[in-house]
Amino acid sequence: MVATLKGGSSKGVEFKPVKPGNFDGARDQKVVDAWLAEMEDYLHAAKVGRHSAVELAQSYLKGYASTWWKTVRQEEGKTHGYRWEFFKERIELEFIPKNSDYISRCKFRDLVNANNDNLRQYVRAYSELMFEIRHMHELDRVCHFVMGLPTWAKRKLEEN
Repeated sequence: MVATLKGGSSKGVEFKPVKPGNFDGARDQKVVDAWLAEMEDYLHAAKVGRHSAVELAQSYLKGYASTWWKTVRQEEGKTHGYRWEFFKERIELEFIPKNSDYISRCKFRDLVNANNDNLRQYVRAYSELMFEIRHMHELDRVCHFVMGLPTWAKRKLEEN
């Protein structure tokens, strides 16, 4: 998140956080996670209170996401007063595919089986994939990382 500062001197400078993008209801874990993180950063930087967070965030829902949220509010029988945790949980339940962890783990298998001669590219791809897998024990993360290392890197690791 990038912010802009207004004013000529460092005293009394007004901090204005950059507004987050809209969310249109994409059923993609990366998109949902990124939008929620961007929104949380904005709410924090803009000093939006807990009671106003959902009201502000819902104004960034567009298309199907907006229609879905209106339906949730109708089913719940209230139009305001939602907690951020409830909103976030409902967004995740609706828009993150149920099998996203499975899909990410399959991608991981492909990453391990790939020819990973370039260590830097492997580390980057592995790190990005680990952000997608929500529930994995730390020891499993380490073991999977080592399994995918190039042969020369595994040897170096075993030497130490």
